[in-house]
Amino acid sequence: MSRLLKLKSTSIVVASCFIFSNVYADDESIVVVGQQLEDSGIGPDFSYVSETSRSATKTALPIAETPRSISVVTREQMDDRASISISDALQYTPGIQANFYGEDNKQDWFVIRGFKQANNGLYMDGTRLCSSGFYSWQIDPFSLERVEIVRGPASSLYGQTPPGGVINLISKRPQFDGGSGTVSLEGGSYSRKQLKLDSNHEISSNLAARFVGLFSDTETRVNNVEGERVMLAPSLTWLVNDRTSITLLGSYQKDDSDPYLQFLPVEGTLTSNVNGKISDSTAIGDPDWEKFEREQLSLGYEFSYRFNPQFEFAQSTRYSEMDIDLKQVYAIGYAADDPTLGPLLDPLAQRNDILRGATVENGSSDALNIDNRLTYQVTTQNTEQTWLLGLDYQSLNISNRNYANTPLVADGNSALPTPFGFSIADPRFNPYNPSYSSNLVLLDSSSATLSPLTDDNLQRIETKNRQLGIYLQSHIEIAQQSILLAGLRYDDVSNQIRNTTTGDNTDVENQEWTYNIGLGFKADNGLLPYLAYQQSFAPVIQLDENGNQAKPEEVESIEIGTKFQPRNFDGYFSAALYLADKTNLVRTNNLGQLTQIGEVRNKGLELEAVANVTPSLTLLANLGLVDSEIRKDIDASRVGKTPAQIADLTASAWANYKILGGSLDGLSLGVGARYIGETYADDVEDLKVPSYTLFDSTISYQMDDVKLQLAMKNLFDKEYVATCYGNCFYGDRRNFIANVTYSW
Repeated sequence: MSRLLKLKSTSIVVASCFIFSNVYADDESIVVVGQQLEDSGIGPDFSYVSETSRSATKTALPIAETPRSISVVTREQMDDRASISISDALQYTPGIQANFYGEDNKQDWFVIRGFKQANNGLYMDGTRLCSSGFYSWQIDPFSLERVEIVRGPASSLYGQTPPGGVINLISKRPQFDGGSGTVSLEGGSYSRKQLKLDSNHEISSNLAARFVGLFSDTETRVNNVEGERVMLAPSLTWLVNDRTSITLLGSYQKDDSDPYLQFLPVEGTLTSNVNGKISDSTAIGDPDWEKFEREQLSLGYEFSYRFNPQFEFAQSTRYSEMDIDLKQVYAIGYAADDPTLGPLLDPLAQRNDILRGATVENGSSDALNIDNRLTYQVTTQNTEQTWLLGLDYQSLNISNRNYANTPLVADGNSALPTPFGFSIADPRFNPYNPSYSSNLVLLDSSSATLSPLTDDNLQRIETKNRQLGIYLQSHIEIAQQSILLAGLRYDDVSNQIRNTTTGDNTDVENQEWTYNIGLGFKADNGLLPYLAYQQSFAPVIQLDENGNQAKPEEVESIEIGTKFQPRNFDGYFSAALYLADKTNLVRTNNLGQLTQIGEVRNKGLELEAVANVTPSLTLLANLGLVDSEIRKDIDASRVGKTPAQIADLTASAWANYKILGGSLDGLSLGVGARYIGETYADDVEDLKVPSYTLFDSTISYQMDDVKLQLAMKNLFDKEYVATCYGNCFYGDRRNFIANVTYSW
């Protein structure tokens, strides 16, 4: 943390990531394609509809001319729904099952096209936010201009990625608008208090600055679980000359909180228990012992030079650091079910006590991203071509301390005699009538005597991940109708894990070729039918049952779809059918050894509609169908079954109506509904988690420069289980967020 504190004191108001707009001159005019333009793919959107995305091709290509599935969540959507996390912002996006663990302040969780992923597919301004386990980036959505989602495998452009797709976060950045800004005060459910500031200043005709800041203090639906956040994001744009401009983006965030996410037993949440139901407000751990402290800071640059209107070179670099201090308690199972101590811990079979484990993580990470790009655009009599050649490198280093085995959590104030002639601290906890210890201790679950653990028992783990890739991509439009998008990439990936305490080492190296190809036909009426093939891979940092390095998990996907952006209509419609096969899935045999015979096939349908129907009415609607099937597995009982936590149907719709003119001019009403279908709590379809439907709404009133807004999530306060897998996780209850915003 000392490195972060030193950097924080000197560099917080300076910047990190440099993002360049494209500026060039020809014989007759100067053309500026900068971040201040709405259609640049990184500039502001002033409605729910966005026409351009940089994420699918790393170029500012219109979404309607890109033969693959893309969605954009604009700033206005996030504001209208008062989004409090990236997962929250994606609740109304097709093909995504967001917050499937409930709201979590450690990281964001997504199921995309039936594949579970955390932050491994999270990017910011086109470069990867390198994350691993608890060392995962969580970006506050207030710092963002938009969120772009590229669904399906994307390794041919980005290297190692999860199969569901890439989520690219686009930062707010300075605008040459003469000066503008907002300041907002928020309050709401769970004693929420939040201050937000977004100030943009045009210093001169070629220099602009922006500062985005947030302070948040809130409780949660879980008793005595609280959270604080400070976020600062300064930025500066300098139009250097008629060919180059530089934007500096700084990012600093500090979380000083308790862990939100509660890991509860299946019995008493999803299934019945003789003692009733465990309340969703029960803290399964001890809030006085638990903590989650995180500091994250990024620094970097991007260089861009346009030689002429056709040819440009750009280099993006970002360095980032993170410090983590985490202590969290979770349910292991009922005390009565412990094979050794069950009769001692629950002799009357009352099934009111559980055993708990603990996660202890303390350490730091640092990451470096470098992406070099050469772009060449050429127009002939019959074609428009954009060629992209890139070379990128990324590294992630983690130095972490944790326990070798899951500690057993116990009350150090209560001794429990055992039949074996020794006493232990009492590990029982009653979630139906919780009582918290002032002396929580950790016991060594691998020890026959369950001896206490101290910090001296922590092991140090050093992790080093590297990726070097070279890629080539072409986008060719023939006769303003036929479209070809093709990409090829080679990656050299190395991963090392060093246990400096025990001396155990694991080294895995992979060399992978991936490619994609998409074909589309652009009709005069705005219709684009297309066919696409995509690949992805993700390294597995383990050794198999023969002591050899594990193969990467690989995905191949075929997608057929259509996009429709009618002429003279402010909106678009899309539909996609896909089939994706994931192979080399990691499984464990009966000896606890890794084997890779797992295979999953996902088939699905996605529908999306976003439209500004009138100047007053905006509508969006989405539907996602997923048929996920385990096709190969070491356990034959899983074959043909649906993997846990995957909903077969997700759907959402949102309508926003603004009153223009009359006595109610400035009043805006929004209402939405989200449906998540049934999921399974295991991989053999024995336990089913019911579907649920949630309703959200917003009401706001604009009075000149002042806006009043009340956003309501889970309007009818539905209590529900989000998903289960080993443990169960309650979803979020009703949450009111009121704010008053002054703009200038």
